[in-house]
Order: sequence, then C-alpha cells, then structure tokens
Amino acid sequence: MEAPVPADPDTVIDVTPAYLAGRDFSSLVFDHLTSQWAWGRADSTELSQTFAWNGDQRFRLGAGQLDPGAWWRIAAAKEPLGPPEWQAGFSQETPPEIVLAVAEELARTGPATDWTGEQHPALKAPTDRRTLIRTLTGAGWRSTYRDGCLDLEAPDGLARVQIRTEPPGDPLDLMSRPHLYVEVGPRDTGGYPPYWQAMFTTAAPAVVVDALAQALTDPTPLRRDRDWMDEDLLAHLGHRTEAGPAASPHTETDLREAAAELCEEALEEVEHLDHIPDRYIADRVIPSSRSRTPTTWGQLPPEQRALAYLLVEDRVVAAAASAPALLDLDLGANLDPRRGSRKPTPPLSTALSELPFNIGDLEDAAAYAAAARINGVDPGKIAEALHDRPVGTGSTWTWGSLPTAQHEQALHAIHRLLAGAAKRTPELFAPDFRPAPLALVAPVYLAGPGHDRTTAAKSLTDRGWTPEKQGATTVYTSPCQRLSAQSTTDGTGTAWSASFNHPVSGEEVWRVTADRRTPPEIVTALNTALTADPGELVQPAENAEDGLVPIIAAGWHDNGTSDHLMWDSPHAETASVYRCTAPTGRLFVGESRDWQISGGSPGPGEVEGWTIEMSEGIPVPLLEAVTAAMANPAPVARLGRDLTSEHLLYLNVRPLAPQPAPGPSARALAARALTDPTPLRRDRDWMDEELLAHHERTAAPTAETARRYTDHDLRHSAGQVIADSLQRVETDPASVRETIADLVVTGTPGRQAARWADPPVEEQELAAEKARIAAARIRSAPSTVTAPRAAGGATTPLPGADRPPRGR
Repeated sequence: MEAPVPADPDTVIDVTPAYLAGRDFSSLVFDHLTSQWAWGRADSTELSQTFAWNGDQRFRLGAGQLDPGAWWRIAAAKEPLGPPEWQAGFSQETPPEIVLAVAEELARTGPATDWTGEQHPALKAPTDRRTLIRTLTGAGWRSTYRDGCLDLEAPDGLARVQIRTEPPGDPLDLMSRPHLYVEVGPRDTGGYPPYWQAMFTTAAPAVVVDALAQALTDPTPLRRDRDWMDEDLLAHLGHRTEAGPAASPHTETDLREAAAELCEEALEEVEHLDHIPDRYIADRVIPSSRSRTPTTWGQLPPEQRALAYLLVEDRVVAAAASAPALLDLDLGANLDPRRGSRKPTPPLSTALSELPFNIGDLEDAAAYAAAARINGVDPGKIAEALHDRPVGTGSTWTWGSLPTAQHEQALHAIHRLLAGAAKRTPELFAPDFRPAPLALVAPVYLAGPGHDRTTAAKSLTDRGWTPEKQGATTVYTSPCQRLSAQSTTDGTGTAWSASFNHPVSGEEVWRVTADRRTPPEIVTALNTALTADPGELVQPAENAEDGLVPIIAAGWHDNGTSDHLMWDSPHAETASVYRCTAPTGRLFVGESRDWQISGGSPGPGEVEGWTIEMSEGIPVPLLEAVTAAMANPAPVARLGRDLTSEHLLYLNVRPLAPQPAPGPSARALAARALTDPTPLRRDRDWMDEELLAHHERTAAPTAETARRYTDHDLRHSAGQVIADSLQRVETDPASVRETIADLVVTGTPGRQAARWADPPVEEQELAAEKARIAAARIRSAPSTVTAPRAAGGATTPLPGADRPPRGR
C-alpha cells in the first residue's frame, strides 16, 4: 500500500456525489476493519499488497492486486479458507469509502457463531436485485433493459450500473462477464478506461450489492485534496459545481428530518409541562359556541374545562408521531399507537352529550396549541438541540461539526421549515385509526366503566331511597326499609352491592355485587330494578333462568353442559352469563351455584374486564335487568381515551355527534353582523380619517332623507316639553322651592353672593311664589314663549306654546 499523503488545508474540497471523489491515498479501509471489527491484517512489502480477513477467515480483502481492473478484491467462502463462493473487485481509483461500505457489511451482518456459514446473510445466494434497483431509481437513476442486461445510469450521466439477467453471468469469472458491473466516467472516452470500475459475480448476496447501491447514492460529500485528484475527474467535477465554498454535506431531506424531530419533541413535551393547553387556548373562542357572546375555553366551568384541556393535550401528544407528515416525510415505522397523555381522566358529572364543545372544537384547539408549541421552538436553542445529532443516516457529520457558514444556513432553513409546519398543524388531526375523543360505542359490556359516577346513584335517590354517607361508602335504604344498596368509590371506580335480609331471622336471602369496572349503564339498570315492587324482590326466585330471556332473544350462544349453564355473547364470546347447576355431590371444592356475569377480559392478571356476582336465588327482575342491559344494542357515550386496546377490535366506535343547541351559532351571528344594514352611531371627530373618508364617498347623497323626523317635529316637541314644565311650576310650589334652592343669588352691589336656601327662609318662599306667578303668566300669554333668536334678531314662537293651559 502507498503511504498516505498529507492534505494541504488550502486545497481541500468537499466532493459530491461520492462516486466522483476518486482515491484518497489512505489506509482508511484496513484501519477501520482492524480497529472497529477486529479483522486481521498483513502487509507484503515485496508485493506492495495488503490483506485483511475476519475472525473465522471466511471473508478476505486484498489491495494492490496485479490486475488493475480489480486492484481491490473481496472473496467470500462458506468454509474457513475454502474456495470463494462469490467475489467482488474494484479498480485502484475507486473511492475507498465505497469499498469500505461493502466490506463493512460483511463484518456487520451475521451471527457471532456460524459453523456452516449457512446463516450468514453475506453468504446467502440472492433471489433478486429489487432492492438495489429500487435504491438507484429512487435516487433518480434511469433504467433501460436491452440484450439481456438492465442498465441504470446516474442523473449526471457519469455513473452506470449494469446487471446481467439472461444469462446472469459467469458465477466464477469476475473479469470477463461479471454479473454486476459498475462504471464511473463519461461514456465516450476514446478507448481510455473509466475513472473506476467494480465487478461482482453472480452469487454476490443481496446485502452486499445493496450496500454498494447505498454508497453510490449517499449524498454525504467526501473530502479530498484537489491537487491529488485525477485531472479529468476534477475537470468534470468543476463543470458540475461552482468554484468557491465546498458542497453542502446535508440535503433537503436531512433538513426536513431535523425539523420533524424538533416538531415531534415539542408536541410530546406537552405531556410533561403544566398548564400548556390553558396557556394557549384559554382565550380562544370555542367555534361551536351558540351565544351572542361567544364562549372561550377559559370560561367553561372548572370540571368541563379540566376535561377539555386534557382532551386537547391528548390530541397534541398523539399527533406527535405524525409530525414528519408536516414536513412531507414518510411516517414509516414511526407511527406511535399511543392515543394521548397518560394523565388520568378528571371527574365529570356532565353527560358527554351535553358538553358545550364537540370533536371539531377539540381539533381546532389542538391544532392551535400544536402550532403554538412549534412556533415556540426557540431559534437560539435549535443549534443546541441538534448539536450532537448526525446529519442524515450514516453520515459522519453532526450538525454541530458543520462549517460555520453551512451551519448557520442549515439553522435558518430548519427554522423556516418549522414555521411552515406550524401552519399545517390542522392536518395532524384528520380522522385516523385512533378512536374519537368523544365517542359512541357498542356493545355496552365492552365499553368500560366510563366517567359517570352519579347516574347509578340517582336511579335510587330519585325513587325515594335514603343515602347515608359512611366514609368512602354510601348506604342507600329503600322506602320500605327492607332493601339496601351500597357503593364504595376510590380512584379506580365505584363498586356496588345490594342485598335483602329476612326481617325475622336476619338471614341473607340474596345478594348481588358489581365490581368497579362494571359499565354504569348496567349498574343503573340493576338499581332501577331494585326500586320496583318490593314484593317481587323479597322472595328468592324459583326459576331465575327466566331472567335470561333478553340475551337468548339477542342471539347469544348456548355453550352449557348438563352441569353448567353458560351463555356467551356473539362478539367473540367477550361476555358471558354462567352458573353451575350440578348436584351437590358433583360440585368442585370452592364451587357454588351463584351466578357469574362478566364482560371483557376478567382472567388472571387482567384488569380490563368486569364481573357481577348474584346469589343462586336472585329474583328474576334483577337478573333480567342486567341481561337486558347487556343485550341492548344502543351505543353509549365514552371518552376515546378510556377505551381499552384489548376491546377496540370488537367495539363499534363512531364519533359522538354534538347536540344542536337553540339559537344561531357564533359563526352565524358573525356572518349576520357583517351583512346587517342597520347603521351604527359614531362621533365623527373620533373616527379614523381614512374610514371617515371612505364612508363619505360611499354614503347616500343626503343623510336628511334617511331620517324619520323633520325640524318641525323637533320644535313641536320642544314646545310641548316647555309647556309641561310651566304647568308643574304653577301647580307644585314645593317643586319650585326645590328647584331654586341651590341657585346663587348675586344680590345688590356690595352684598356677598348667597343661595336661595340660605336664611332667611321668608325670601325663599317669596321667590318661589313669584316664580309660580310668572309661570302662570307665561302660560296665559303663549306668544312670549319663543325659540332662540333666528338670524336677524327676530324671535320665533315655539310650536306648542299656543296651547291653552291645562286645567283652565
């Protein structure tokens, strides 16, 4: 091997595509294999050759071979030191990075111990070359098939790959008719050899040639000293790139992938930050608000607001996995099945169908919050977040190691991509495989416990049952005092039980219990049946099987035996009603004749199922109420976040449609306001000058024609007001005194000014009387009631002043 030549920093350039970089006069390949993969190495000074081999000596690499067309040669054997199974050769000018990409695949793949070599992917015969072809064509290479060969050519026309298919090539001859041939350089060379070439025999495995295809299409630039590059190759390279700065080591896809990572992290972080939805959407109007004063999320009652914020957080967190779509990237295997935040559902006493918001409102709020999160990514922290991350897949560059100019350009480009992604956040909330946040689901026995904690109790209290709180337990007593029920609530749900004890002996006649995960609709049906005629519930049933009529009519499957009664639901038997009917002598230890009613997955270790247990002599109305509720096909409302993944396969889930509220919506009101012809009154001195000018240009020619009154109407009304005031002065002396009490009396010269209310009182009485007499005179002489002087000094009698005084 030739000794490495030190590069001159002033002449180092970055070359892309990699296949035009040529050799670099280094020992990169052997150094990497020996240091990273523990390959053996031997150097022959006499032959100027270097060899390397893996631990079991199935793979061998040599450089400095006598044949210039295969200066590098790789041989693979199934047996250590055995005959080659396949071979590959590369000419001397081949970029060593491409040789290393193929050689490293031999070290990377395969089991640690493989005595026969049959399991090693690099020793398996290929079935086809589809992946290689797909990789090249995906990078823009053009394909042509002719004369039994498939030719693929790079977009720049300077690299070609030929695959022989008919016949596939000589399995042992590497040089004359190889199965796969790579040629780099212009087509018309006048008989001169290409820049470099590579050959592979027929049995070359798929992982090996696929690694070659990846290396040929890798956009990562290779660094070279231009003074040591082939002159012809450098000339072609010069025609393809402008002189000046080195080619960028990243692609547009790398930038988009980096931006997608930042988007995804920003959205996922919502779960770990407090009050994020509150910060972003509290003042945002709920689109479906049906009020003349639109409602914001922050104006909701605390219980509803807490649920809304959690559902918005769910949507944002679940959408994080789809963030690459905002950058036009393939989601690939990055699709996270999570439905949202891991925070528990807050308590809610309102029925889901009565909430003042719907799914569309939640999606609007989630899109707004997601956009705010993405826009909130600090440009100054983008560099810190990406500093140690690789630029693309398989690149040796990190974002932090880029040259300063390229680093700054990349950060600006990523920031622009984030801004564009923020505008597209509504795309994240299109319907997908996840259940809707507000959903209707059926059957009820797989719907789970839901959020309702009040309806079951209300079915008792509305019918006169008396509740008594005893810590976490509430005891309900029937009006007849013979029946009782109790509920116990904790963080996991509410468990129910009911019983009847004989009034004389105190012996328990029957008992029923429902665990915490029992759907509330089924518990409500049971409690409603408890409030029926007590006479039907105080006696044990003679034939409780009559209570199975609803599920039999609904098509449940009879899987019972002579000693066991069992009815299973049609939905993959995910619910059952069971009771042992065997005689006493054939009962197993611990077995009883009690009823076992279950739904979901109640087996050992499972927490998603529920169970109701009933005594053997349970009254028929109670058993029938439970089975009727289970057979009811009507969907029930649930939060999508509370549905269990184990049951989704068997559930019929559809979005919960909002109930129409009375009155026009906020959007309709806004549209109506834009088209309402009623004028609004403004003081022109406080109006914007441009708006005022536009109004004067577009207003009607005269405003007078739009009024419903005239100046004559105004004068007539003013006269009427004055006349009525004079009449009150004349007939009510007390009001006159009150009116003039605070008036200032200037008095004669030399006297201090005073008010009429000041002593002496006699003067005030006298002034009030004279004012009353003057008013009477004015009313009796209407011609003296005049309007303000008109132009010229004349006075104008006020309309209405000529009316006769009232009461005269």
